Amino acid sequence: MAVSEKTKEILVHLSRRPGHDEVKADFRSLLTEEFGADIQSVDFERRVPEVRGRIDALIGRTVFEAKSNLDREWPDVARRMPDYLADREREESERFVGIASDGLKWAVFELRNGELDKIKEIILDPDKGELFLAWLDGALALKSSLPPEPLTIRLELGQDSVAFRRASEELIAIWRTLEHRPDVALKKQLWSTLLKMVYGRDIENEMLWIQHTFLVIVSKCVALAVLDLVEDDPARVLSGRAFQQANIYGAVESDFFDWIVAAPEGVRLVRRIMAHVRRFRLREVKSDVLKILYESLIDREERHGLGEYYTPDWLAAKVVRNTVSAPVEQKVLDPACGSGTFLFHAIRNFLVEAEEVDMPVINRAAEATQLISGMDIHPVAVIIARVTYLLALAPVLNQRSGSLSIPVYLGDALQLSISRMLTDKELTIRVPPPAAGDGQSGEPNGSGGEKLDFPEVFCRDPALFDKAIERMRSGSEQNMTRPQVEQALARITEQHYAAIPTAGAFRQEGLTEEQKRGIEDLGKTYLVFDRLRREGRDTVWAYVARNLSRPLFLSASGGWANVIVGNPPWVAFRHMSADLQVRFRDLSKSERVFVGGKLSTQNDLCALFTVRAASLYLRSGGKLAFVLPLAALTRGQFEKFRSGIFESVRLRFDETWTMDDRVQPLFPVPSCVIFATKRRVGQQMTEKIVRRAYSGSLPYRDAPEDIADARLTVDEMPGDLTEATFTGGSVYRKQFRQGATLVPRFLCFVERRNLGALGADPNAPYVVSRRSTQEKPPWKSLPGLEGRVEKEFLRPVLLGESILPYRVWRPFEGVIPVTAKGEMLSSDTALNRGYQGIAEWMREAEATWKANASESNSLSLKQRWDYHGELSSQFPVAPMRIVYAASGQIPLPAYLRT
Repeated sequence: MAVSEKTKEILVHLSRRPGHDEVKADFRSLLTEEFGADIQSVDFERRVPEVRGRIDALIGRTVFEAKSNLDREWPDVARRMPDYLADREREESERFVGIASDGLKWAVFELRNGELDKIKEIILDPDKGELFLAWLDGALALKSSLPPEPLTIRLELGQDSVAFRRASEELIAIWRTLEHRPDVALKKQLWSTLLKMVYGRDIENEMLWIQHTFLVIVSKCVALAVLDLVEDDPARVLSGRAFQQANIYGAVESDFFDWIVAAPEGVRLVRRIMAHVRRFRLREVKSDVLKILYESLIDREERHGLGEYYTPDWLAAKVVRNTVSAPVEQKVLDPACGSGTFLFHAIRNFLVEAEEVDMPVINRAAEATQLISGMDIHPVAVIIARVTYLLALAPVLNQRSGSLSIPVYLGDALQLSISRMLTDKELTIRVPPPAAGDGQSGEPNGSGGEKLDFPEVFCRDPALFDKAIERMRSGSEQNMTRPQVEQALARITEQHYAAIPTAGAFRQEGLTEEQKRGIEDLGKTYLVFDRLRREGRDTVWAYVARNLSRPLFLSASGGWANVIVGNPPWVAFRHMSADLQVRFRDLSKSERVFVGGKLSTQNDLCALFTVRAASLYLRSGGKLAFVLPLAALTRGQFEKFRSGIFESVRLRFDETWTMDDRVQPLFPVPSCVIFATKRRVGQQMTEKIVRRAYSGSLPYRDAPEDIADARLTVDEMPGDLTEATFTGGSVYRKQFRQGATLVPRFLCFVERRNLGALGADPNAPYVVSRRSTQEKPPWKSLPGLEGRVEKEFLRPVLLGESILPYRVWRPFEGVIPVTAKGEMLSSDTALNRGYQGIAEWMREAEATWKANASESNSLSLKQRWDYHGELSSQFPVAPMRIVYAASGQIPLPAYLRT
């Protein structure tokens, strides 16, 4: 929100801690000047006889206390604020928040189990007045009309907002009361199972479960608000029934996160979030605002592990316009849609063109859903993307005719996971076993390890699949038998295909043999489906099955899309889980995109994703535009990718855009956009293709396109990029090599310990692990090593910080298990050579490494330290060496003499 001159004066005055009465007066001025509050609605100096005190100001559900110096008067706040809040909550039967401030420092509180709990504290900086006002509004919740801008969204609903802090605590408490219910526990199990497909490891992070629940509730409330639906029943909102009644399908449906409304406290919480979200003017949205919320709430490490680097709106808008040449004719797919940024701009691009060609406004929303689709493997991202899709359609939603189905699906675009589950062309979904005490062992068809099979003949036709799933669900509720359900499925299938025109005639009546076998398979699945419903464990199977089948449909018959756009996951091979590494290596080798040797660990998932997306979903002659790391244009691990020739597809690279370090802020690494065409003959990426280079500084990463245009410079004739090669260059090139990566450092880097009167053994000094504040989990929480180590294995170690221009500044000391001749020693080989000290050190270090290294790292500690011979190759130590730091603005050398 913009800050007026008068408001700026108030903020400056407040920041000086002007005293109790003036803080209260300035607060009153802020309420009227900036928040438009009716001063008659503010109760000043409200007497609270029960606690023998006065509340300085009471507005809405907020108690305000002014102080002269909050630090000095903290005991008074701690004594009086709980009583004030308890009095208000007792009288109003509503939750209240308290704010205490001396003008400079502001603190927000609430009562939790009768105790005062500080939610958030902030220091007022008058030069950042818009941030403070947005934060204060999040605490007061006074404004009834908020702009849907990234900053406002983050401060009102993001991780540091008062709304999220309060809601997350309540969600945790409600979860504690429900987590052992079979139907609720199953939802979390399935959420965890799907995230394992995403991250390649088990996800048991309860806080992530709570964050995802909050995100989904907010997103569904946004969908309700943008459709202007009058609905006050949280259960109907979260299940999607309120949207289905309005003939909107696929935008909101019952999923893993509607567990919250199983408790009365959860219903009340959802109502409060609904009211909070309705304050935004959502029809004014011009960008994918929900990704701001996702990035704020989900830990950066979690997103990095998935390769999630969400695209700013300005770049997505430009990519879509550059690639989609006929918006009202071409089918556009984003196979890694994330929160839906590219879908948003593809829809807005379509709506502009639809208006220019005078398409009837009542048809525009429906036509858009026929042409623009997305999918993602992340269950929460998909839910958010569906709401983003609705936000994009907002200008024409109220003028539509007929029903809408939002075509954004939960699915594995690479089909790595799906292909593993497919047997005899069936989609197989494993059912998690019930919790202890809930099993059905000993009963007919006892549960525990069941599976739900869906034949491809149904999977490849979404409309038929949805009809079949719905009939199985309703049939179970009506206590139908398997023969009755199979008969119903046969009738549904016949009617479905009879209504499809084919070459001027109708499909002949009757079922094909494939359809008959498929119906029989679904009959078997119905028995499991029906039993799960009776056990209270059926709530999300329709949702899971319907979504996981979509990649099969979109890849049928040579591909669905004329245009593919998006930002695929950027994950290097070394960061993948062990399971994903195996599947990635096999598939990327079969596609002829894998680069081996020293670059094998640097192969990136984005290259394989690009090839698979073009092969599976893009029609012949179709266009592709993906945001990739800049390494795709220059580095050796992408050398085969740049050939354009793969086993299943051929690509002609047409154009590239580059955004290196001169564009800030953007992605964690330099990036590019590649544009390609699916052809019969592939074409090598060369320096002759059209290239556009961006440079400039943005005020913030997700700046809108008009600001990006004003701040960024575009060079239409940049110089050629330099590709990484393994030949040529300096004649000294082969004499230089990468140094060893000695991690975790505390297993290697040491400090000598003085043993006092006992003295030191010069042949085997006593050393302890050298610890650092920069250590990361799990290593920083582990105890260090200590013991005597033979002096020949204690050697100086140089880091980048050790090297200054032309000199060595500060060497470190490390336990280096290498003989003078260059033989790497493990604990066993050291003991066999009679080196007891280094043997004992390595035994403990190896055990620590094995117990705590990530699942994706199958190397032993010896292999890790000597990866590609980076350590052993330094022995025997040369009498003269030149060293450079690996990074820095001035990489000057230092000269070493042994």
